[in-house]
Amino acid sequence: MNDLHLVLLGVGAVLLVALFGYNKWQERQALKRLDASMREGVGDALLGEAAPIRRQSSRIEPRLDVGAAEEPRAPAAVEPAEPGDLVAPPGAPHVDGWMEDPLLDFVLELRCNHAFDGVAALEARAQLDRLALPLPTHLAVWDPKAQHWTAPDRFGFYSELLASVQMATRRQVLGEIDASRFVSAVQQIALAIDADFDAPEMGRLVAQAAELDALCARFDVQITLTLEAQGTPMEGSAVSAAAGDAGFVAARPGLWHKRDGQGRLLSTLTATSLLADRLALTLDVPLAPGDRDSLAALFTAAHHLAARLDARIVDDNGRPVDATAQGTIGAELEKLYDEMRAAGIEPGGPRAQRLYAVA
Repeated sequence: MNDLHLVLLGVGAVLLVALFGYNKWQERQALKRLDASMREGVGDALLGEAAPIRRQSSRIEPRLDVGAAEEPRAPAAVEPAEPGDLVAPPGAPHVDGWMEDPLLDFVLELRCNHAFDGVAALEARAQLDRLALPLPTHLAVWDPKAQHWTAPDRFGFYSELLASVQMATRRQVLGEIDASRFVSAVQQIALAIDADFDAPEMGRLVAQAAELDALCARFDVQITLTLEAQGTPMEGSAVSAAAGDAGFVAARPGLWHKRDGQGRLLSTLTATSLLADRLALTLDVPLAPGDRDSLAALFTAAHHLAARLDARIVDDNGRPVDATAQGTIGAELEKLYDEMRAAGIEPGGPRAQRLYAVA
């Protein structure tokens, strides 16, 4: 290798170092401008565009505000347009089908001292996923350019992060161990993205979850009509055909679902014995729409199936269900619907779906 080759190699190395340094300088300047825009709230520092007014910095404190069983009250943090309807509070995130709910979700907000990128946000999401909690977790980030909460994108830059865990469902409640794991994971995320972190009071969080669990259990009601074979056991093929004619769809062997046009579960049909001499037709009260039509549809389906399968309709004790039963049950159901709405849970609505939905 002669001197000319050495000179050319040296020049090339210098140019590469200079280009690398220039790119790093540009990256630092972009981050400085983004930080400045987040502090001042005056626009997009990268594009030089005017930005909308920044969302209010205050967070909605997760809470339950439910009165005694005889005098239920709606949660104070929610102002529904109609009784029981869930309305997103101003500035609340609505990301990937999840909407922050002050009654159901415990949310920790991380405000960062410097902008963090999408790779860090996605790693934060992965940290929550690795917890494998029995209750749903969600993550949203604040995009200062678009001025809204969003799911993290690898190429984005963000200024705030929300991490949320649902406090209860009909099958699970957030206990002290899982609550501690969730908070510890969020604290690690805060360290990774250089965010402020205020540890919550763990006893209060667990108490809130227990209150929500009690509220959930209070309205966890099913109405079941039993179809009892009057002669020989019902053949499986006959049951499947009758269920299909009544609008039910097979979910798995021995189980059929009937849903409305919105996908809400109206009722289930279950084979309750190996001999196929009994079928259970069930209305899952909190998941079905809160009107008399749901109960009427249950009785209509029961009479249709009974006629097709040569069965009789009985209660849990084997006594025949008479013609007055629908009216009696309907009156009690109306009272339960009123209590649910007063507690801020619309039967068949978004809250009810999150609290009671089963796979």
